[in-house]
Amino acid sequence: MGLWSGEETAVEAIKRSSDHLRGPLAGELASDAPNVSESAEQLLKFHGVYAQDHRDSRRERSVAGLPLEFIFMLRVAIPGGRLTTEQYLALDRLADDVADGTIRLTTRQAVQFHGVAKAGLRPLVTELERNLLTSFAGCGDVVRNVVACPVCTLDDPVGELATLTDHLAVAFRPASTAYYELFVEGKPAVSREVGPERSFYGETYLPRKFKIGIANPDENCIDVLAQDLGITPAVHEELGAGYQVTVGGGLGRSYANDATFARLADPLTFATDAELTPLIEAVLATYRDLGDRTDRRHARLKYVVAELGIDAFAAEVAERLGAQLRPPLEAFTFAPGDDHLGWATQPDGNLRVGIRIGAGRIADIDGGPQLRSALRHLATTYRGLKMAVTAEQDLVLAGISAGDRAAIDQVLADHGVRSAEELGPVERNALACVALPTCSQALAEAERKLPDLVTQLEAALLSSGPGGERVQLRLTGCPNGCARPTVAEIGIVGRTKSSYDLYLGGGPRGDRLNTLVAEKVKFDDLGATMAPLFARWEQERTDGETFGDFAARVLVP
Repeated sequence: MGLWSGEETAVEAIKRSSDHLRGPLAGELASDAPNVSESAEQLLKFHGVYAQDHRDSRRERSVAGLPLEFIFMLRVAIPGGRLTTEQYLALDRLADDVADGTIRLTTRQAVQFHGVAKAGLRPLVTELERNLLTSFAGCGDVVRNVVACPVCTLDDPVGELATLTDHLAVAFRPASTAYYELFVEGKPAVSREVGPERSFYGETYLPRKFKIGIANPDENCIDVLAQDLGITPAVHEELGAGYQVTVGGGLGRSYANDATFARLADPLTFATDAELTPLIEAVLATYRDLGDRTDRRHARLKYVVAELGIDAFAAEVAERLGAQLRPPLEAFTFAPGDDHLGWATQPDGNLRVGIRIGAGRIADIDGGPQLRSALRHLATTYRGLKMAVTAEQDLVLAGISAGDRAAIDQVLADHGVRSAEELGPVERNALACVALPTCSQALAEAERKLPDLVTQLEAALLSSGPGGERVQLRLTGCPNGCARPTVAEIGIVGRTKSSYDLYLGGGPRGDRLNTLVAEKVKFDDLGATMAPLFARWEQERTDGETFGDFAARVLVP
């Protein structure tokens, strides 16, 4: 029995009658229609696919009496963001074969293909499967892509955190074989044996998505407290090595709905390695049973934790686990997140380099950087490299011999790709969601406006504030929070087509929500709005105080 009463949503009914995520998908994928039904749209999400339309062409096509320009986005779930060069080159080929000629990296270390026609979905998935990649559970009401600090997994690819990342990705993926039947085989199996779904999913899966993050114990690059469930390696004074587990984080909310809000996770327990998987299963079973299935805007785990309180939630988890939870570690703090850009030495003596990918979009720009060509060249030339998408939408290349550093720098420079040292103080740590023209939730621009916003804020910083200091910026086209604006030093969130809300006071540690300081600011006024605040930072800050800490201390109400 859940905490909330009422009729289940239409999506719950679709899931319940879907035959474990099959529904009408086989027939609709085979049809010549460019789009799919509402039921199929909901089920496609579990297979990593969002049905969309090109919003830039809506008005023109409507005036001309034409149907919408239907397209699809497919998300490749990549545990910890790690790729081989062969896998990366396969993704690069697919960008031209079935998508819009670009590759997009997400803040959850996944890869997205945009502008895919329905007829391209099966060929895309088939090629992913050939390269040991999958879009299954890239979206939907299940455990999503497991994120992890890329340095931990690249520096020690067979170590504790890399192994844990891969284990969790498999252990919590749905058991249904629908994905393979529909997208790889192309038809239902003639005589398939339908086994039971994982018990913590049940017949209708989870109330909404569930995000797991594994943090580097030395720095919080993944914003572990923004996850539904966070895992941070730690040492217990009696039990030794294990994990501090946190629950109930989440940053999305809805305008004009006070029942929705951003929230940082609470410490739940300390768990040993052997205890971790059963514990997560019990947390998921608790969410399965108590999550709100009557209102999808109020369905995330954070609302269960907030409603019950962490102690009562822990008791619910313990009941399903069949064992009491030990207390979490008391003194536990997070160091600022590292963006992992630039060159660094790995423990084995090899090098790694983090390359800035503006808003995560890998493309060749007319008259600008040829980033996609540069990365293709490097992946082709240095086949032994390991690659990883970061939670900052960037890309790290690892396993580089010291003798190859100069040549790699030259390739990047020849293609107009700037080094970390050449990046501006706002540009370096600026994130943006996709927003328009494809995301159906977007109220305003984000990715396409990020360069202009960076220019505005860097001009304000250089003219009014301490120009050489880095500032963390995150821009989204709506309050769903895909670029994690709610924990940033400066979070800018789309409110209307031409205006944004301004939030200040988060920071690189990821342990503090920021605060709304101005509503419905016109895009072109954001730099002018920030200039006097940067000036106050320059004049009133304590020694070494970051903008986020200063804003939290002085600027926010």
